[in-house]
Amino acid sequence: MRVLRPLALAALSAFTLAGCSMFGSVPPNNVPPTLPKPLDNKTSLPFPLNRTFAAISYKDQTFKDDRPTILISDMNRGIGFSACNNWSATILPRQDQRLVIGPVAISKRKCEDRLMHNEQVFLFVMRTSQEWFYDGYTLTFRGPYGEMKFQPAA
Repeated sequence: MRVLRPLALAALSAFTLAGCSMFGSVPPNNVPPTLPKPLDNKTSLPFPLNRTFAAISYKDQTFKDDRPTILISDMNRGIGFSACNNWSATILPRQDQRLVIGPVAISKRKCEDRLMHNEQVFLFVMRTSQEWFYDGYTLTFRGPYGEMKFQPAA
């Protein structure tokens, strides 16, 4: 009796599974299933840690003199120059190309209005960035207010 019970359960399970439409070879609506496509076709290299980059553009405007810089250490500490002041923040570039940037600490120097404006734009866009991409030369931060591109500092 003990031998027959497991055999009967196995046979009943096989019979039940064979009758399920889930295991049939033809989908119920005769349409072949489609595989989901990745959200973004861009491929990105790993985030470039311990390298200094200088901002080259924000949206379609290019930075001229006194370009802001960024360096992110392997301890996730970002530091740089923001056209007038020095800044630092915790920056976490995740493997899924999402970007998390903590509060920014900045020195309190006063510069001419043009530089102060560039600094405010740089810090605001950097603080609100949510994604990053790196193609081996250009590092891009993207957020709700546009994208900012960086290239290696000379």
